[in-house]
Amino acid sequence: MEKREINEQLKSLSFDMDEEIDDRNERRGRKSAPPRHAHAPMDPSHAIILAAIIIVGGLWGGKLLYDYIQEQRIKAALNEAAAHMEQTMRQVEQNSRRAQVEMQQRIAAEEEAREQRRSEQLAQLQAEQARVEQEKRFKSSQCQFWWQQHNQNPTERTARKKAEACGD
Repeated sequence: MEKREINEQLKSLSFDMDEEIDDRNERRGRKSAPPRHAHAPMDPSHAIILAAIIIVGGLWGGKLLYDYIQEQRIKAALNEAAAHMEQTMRQVEQNSRRAQVEMQQRIAAEEEAREQRRSEQLAQLQAEQARVEQEKRFKSSQCQFWWQQHNQNPTERTARKKAEACGD
């Protein structure tokens, strides 16, 4: 035999493992297994339609999953931004309250200082008025008279009249 013929024979040989196993089992005296029911091959048009459905379903499902993940990321980012904004607002409110308290304290201190100055000015004015009044009394003729009377003749009566007229 030629080499070419052997190659052609080998190519035309087909091995069906199930048949080989069944033949071997028959030779050994065993019963052959019941025939297996294999599905008929799928029609190519059905296979194309099924593949298209699987691809579209996979793409659509993937898109839905991607959108869901993005939505969760957006929600997380918004929640984080809201928490940060809330914290910032609390800090601003605290700073505002502190500033208000400080402002009120400053206003109260200024008001107290103004009141102190007013009372000092009033005391000075009253002292000045009292001094002017005292000077008027000292310069009055009645005070001068009783002063001289007391200096010349110091008695209890002249001292009392001098005090009444001069305000001592």
